[in-house]
Amino acid sequence: MTIARIFKRQGWKRSNRLRQFVMYGIMILIVLMSPAIDKSIVLGQLPSLTTPSNTQPPPVGVERRGTLESTWVHLDGKELFRIASPAVLNRSEPNNQIPVEVRAKQIEANLALVVASGGLSDEDILDPKTLQVLIETVNEQPVLFVKDETLAEAKVLLTVTDTDAQYALVSKDRLAAKWKKILEQELRQALELRQPEALRRQISTVVKALVTTAILTLILGITWAFFGRSKQQLEQRQAAESALIHTPELATVEPLDVESGLQLFERLHYHFGLQERSQIVRFVRWLLFWAIAFVWMIGIAYSLNAFPQTRHFAQKVVVIPIVILIAWFLMGLINRLTDFGIDRFIWRWEQEQLLTGANLQRIATIANALKGLKKVLIYTLGIFWVLQWLDLVPVSILALGALFALTVSFVAQSLLKDLVNGFLILLEDQFRIGDYIRVGEVSGKVENLNLRVTQIRSDAGNLITLPNSLIAQVENMSRIWARADFRIEVAYNTNVDRALAVVRETVDQLAQDPQWQSMILDTHELFGVDQISHTGITIRIWIKTAPLKQWRVAQELRRRLKIAFDRHNIQIGIPVQVILENGFGKPSTIEDSRAID
Repeated sequence: MTIARIFKRQGWKRSNRLRQFVMYGIMILIVLMSPAIDKSIVLGQLPSLTTPSNTQPPPVGVERRGTLESTWVHLDGKELFRIASPAVLNRSEPNNQIPVEVRAKQIEANLALVVASGGLSDEDILDPKTLQVLIETVNEQPVLFVKDETLAEAKVLLTVTDTDAQYALVSKDRLAAKWKKILEQELRQALELRQPEALRRQISTVVKALVTTAILTLILGITWAFFGRSKQQLEQRQAAESALIHTPELATVEPLDVESGLQLFERLHYHFGLQERSQIVRFVRWLLFWAIAFVWMIGIAYSLNAFPQTRHFAQKVVVIPIVILIAWFLMGLINRLTDFGIDRFIWRWEQEQLLTGANLQRIATIANALKGLKKVLIYTLGIFWVLQWLDLVPVSILALGALFALTVSFVAQSLLKDLVNGFLILLEDQFRIGDYIRVGEVSGKVENLNLRVTQIRSDAGNLITLPNSLIAQVENMSRIWARADFRIEVAYNTNVDRALAVVRETVDQLAQDPQWQSMILDTHELFGVDQISHTGITIRIWIKTAPLKQWRVAQELRRRLKIAFDRHNIQIGIPVQVILENGFGKPSTIEDSRAID
């Protein structure tokens, strides 16, 4: 009975679970792409990547509806109402037309001049208690003025045009009355917020907000440091358990017996329990870090929003970083939650596989590649969403995809080759994380493998990164089993049968040694005299070993052969050199590169 029977499952269950995993991924992509697909179906064609030369898209904040364009009028960063103007298709040549955003800026300048003390003389500062907004008809157009008891002459605010009424679908008089009510309320509130008493309240609010932010930061920072110590302890325990699991006995591809399998399962269960706890601790620390960032962003935004003079600055400058931070937080949250999902899927998969070192290595390699690919997709979609929200990319995902594909075809051809070759490496299981490989002149242990690059730690300790497109031929020295191709040269006058007997006896003793028995699989594949030359007799033997154990076995065999040769007076091969004196005479022999006089 083997450990394979303990965890054996039907093959269709594994394939069914993998099929479900793939189908879930396809469904998520379809949902994310559904707006662009719906739009393409309605239009019946792909969106055009260009616009006519005489037509320009409206600027940010301007909405075009047929022949009309509209935008918001703001006061102290607050949206009051929308005004409209005839559409200007080419703003570089507006002719006699005034773009709606230019008109909105003029109205906002009039409102700012009214509420700002710097725009009026001391005796003309408006009183919020007696402020009034009046409507007068000038050239058959309602014009809104502002006046109070101290103001000698009413100030013009704006004119209600036919285009405004057409956009709002009401008459000019009703629209003027509506705007009059809004302006009276907002101008009175803006003036009250600029009074000395209100300024003192605003300063007190900002101080309280900053103190609260500092206290929350201190509490969150202490908690973050506490979980940091817990994370370090869990990582140390996890490293110790990992060293126990990846023992030489697990390097074989043969199933383990029941007792060893149960012990291994208990170790794996405890190891993955530590791994899950470590992931939870890292996730909590990550949440605490973002909590500190959000606390400061909210505190700064709240402080700037307390003053009417900086409210517009708070919305324009602070809101965008907050949106970017929220998007980055959501992308990180989705990434980490999907990491948990992949780990749970891999854990179930591991229960259905033979618990060997080779299976563990392959599962870890596939999990690492899946996490890398998933991370790229999540952050790419998130960045596209942020750019679209900031109006920095076209609305249509299809148009963006076409531009991206066109760019990739010219610029990122090597990247596509890396991805395709990386996928084939994983599909064909050419090598895994932990394998010892040679690629061209580079050799070492694979530390990281994803769809784009392979990272190898060389014997000198250097981390070498290779794009997968450069891996055309790879030598895997640690797959299933390895071989120590051992050669030793003895002197030419040595009794060859005696030398062969000593080598065979030494190899057999090494293979039967309990310390080395688990590393040596076979010693009888090839053994005998490989070459005879002027330097001596070369004895060659193949020793089949566990993966990555061929070098240790060869080192130990050299040590034991040195002791055995000394005990049996067997000399190693000595180079022989012949020197002719002036081209004549008897040749003299020089052994071991030393002249004999």
